[in-house]
Amino acid sequence: MTIMNMHTYLCGWPLLLLLLASCATPIAPTGGPPDRTPPEIESTHPENETIRFDGREFEFRFSKFINRGSFQEALQVEPDLGIPYDVDLGRMSATVEFSRALPENTTIILRIGTELQDTRNNSLGAPYSLAVSTGDEIDDGVVTARFFSAESGDRLEGRTLFLYREPFDLSSRANYIAQSDTSGRVTLSYLAADRYRAIWVDDANRNRQWDRDRERAQPLYDEEIELGKGEELDLGRLHLQERPDTTAPIIEAVGLLTTNYFRLRASEELVWSDDARIVVTDTTGTELGEAAPLFLLPEDSAILMAQSGLDTDPETRYQLRLEGFQDLSGNPLQERSDPFSGSAEPDTIQTRIIGDNQLPGLRPDEPFIAGYNKRIVDPNITDSLRVVAGDQMIRDWPNVAVDGHRLIISPDDEWTSGRTWQFLIWNPIREQLRPIEPTIWQRGDMGGLDLTLEEPWQETEVQLRLESQDGSVRVDTSFTGGLQLADLPPLSYRITIFDDQNSDGRWNAGDVMPFSPPEPIRIYPSVPVQEGFDSELSLTLDRFDPTEELNRDAEPGDSEDGERAGDFDTDVPDGNPVPE
Repeated sequence: MTIMNMHTYLCGWPLLLLLLASCATPIAPTGGPPDRTPPEIESTHPENETIRFDGREFEFRFSKFINRGSFQEALQVEPDLGIPYDVDLGRMSATVEFSRALPENTTIILRIGTELQDTRNNSLGAPYSLAVSTGDEIDDGVVTARFFSAESGDRLEGRTLFLYREPFDLSSRANYIAQSDTSGRVTLSYLAADRYRAIWVDDANRNRQWDRDRERAQPLYDEEIELGKGEELDLGRLHLQERPDTTAPIIEAVGLLTTNYFRLRASEELVWSDDARIVVTDTTGTELGEAAPLFLLPEDSAILMAQSGLDTDPETRYQLRLEGFQDLSGNPLQERSDPFSGSAEPDTIQTRIIGDNQLPGLRPDEPFIAGYNKRIVDPNITDSLRVVAGDQMIRDWPNVAVDGHRLIISPDDEWTSGRTWQFLIWNPIREQLRPIEPTIWQRGDMGGLDLTLEEPWQETEVQLRLESQDGSVRVDTSFTGGLQLADLPPLSYRITIFDDQNSDGRWNAGDVMPFSPPEPIRIYPSVPVQEGFDSELSLTLDRFDPTEELNRDAEPGDSEDGERAGDFDTDVPDGNPVPE
């Protein structure tokens, strides 16, 4: 071998070693569609449902390379044995070894949750349970429940059920825990015959212990349950009020843009009734005048604009008393504001359109309402109004009214069917007419719902809340036995019914300690009203029916006619107006 060849031979070794090292590390091939297949557990040792197990080591083998950190997050040992264990992770395997012998005559479950991911971040398709017994038989009791949102009625995934075995100590770690799957169902299996207590806990730190000072919890309908040998017990539905708002909103600040134009900052978004009042008083509480609520700022829905007929004085201190206001959770607004000084700023605010009630459409007898940002005093707004009916322009429409900051255009009786209606309203900013052509539903377009309570709720007075998905139509009423709702626009609605057992007008989620069960409730998230049809719908409450199948959770379809109940809220400018 020549010197040159020897040099080439020796210098080639690092390159050869580098190539060999590269071949030793698995690399996913480039190109092609991304890997979206979930990992699977191909085998375990010992096998599932092994009896007389006397070891301390459990091995899982996977179909794909596993994200190591996700295994420890996904692993749960049931019941809580209080025995430390170590986890040894390979690329496609994991071994769990306990530090001392397992208790005798006990069914032990190692659950792998859907937090387990492969190196492509694909999650395990469904929770997996490996159950073994150190005795002669596997415990075979099963407890199930279903979690739903108390606000939307949607199924809730990943919510944790705590199960305590008698004697119950809710300050200790739960004996068993499980999380809900994508259908909202939570299942605890391989349970011994015994008495149990089940609660939902927002286990934020995942330590399977309820921290009463920081973590939310809710009871199920029964304080305790008794599970027989081999029994499958369905605990029914639990509607979770995960972030209940019980704090009364307050007015944090009052500012004056002019002598009579108020800017109120609330602690959160407000809603108000038609008879809501803002009373201007001096600091002793003597009434001086009133201010009308106008609208919420689109860019900051906690800011309310209002206007008074009273001109304030910068040398005088005032207060506001607000009546008929609440937050979105129904908490009444704290009545009084802090004192504030008046203003000498002249009114230079230009009048502009802030919204209307044209969406999603008008009922045949419903007025069109346009909202302005201040009281209507400009005569052009009424004098220049034009109504176009088909090909006919009407300059002096007789049914026009001004209510504070709202321009109200009403039909003679109903908007005539077969015509296209257009409203030309004055836009003071641009000094021109703004054309608005709303959808107007005719009688044949409207639908209805005939609601009937199923047994055993026929004699129970229930609260009903119906709301279209766009928020344009709302009904809030109570009934017993049945209820007919007519003249509903052909939209999709959410229906909530509940048994208001404490008569406070609000659904109560119950208390864990001392035990108080939730008020029976049911939410139908999407009930369609069909154009020109009346539909029948049977309603029930969740107190619970263990024979009910999961497919009955599906959204109801067809339903029929009757009388309208409650008031439809079409006063859009007093809510969240669409900015111009």
